[in-house]
Amino acid sequence: MSGWGCPHESKGQCDKVKGKDCSPGMKGCILHGRFRFVSPEKNAPETVRKRLREQNKTKISCEDDQ
Repeated sequence: MSGWGCPHESKGQCDKVKGKDCSPGMKGCILHGRFRFVSPEKNAPETVRKRLREQNKTKISCEDDQ
């Protein structure tokens, strides 16, 4: 059996969002806006998801040029 562990979680606390319990997908989480979650409050608005997709496309095309 395998599981996923966030590299920014330490003893149940989020290292990216200081003072908050680790909750994958919460605002400030590295996963926020990149994935769809069952819990609607963890999903970023479509405008944020679209901007992240565009940034990823630009990053990928820049890496291909090198």
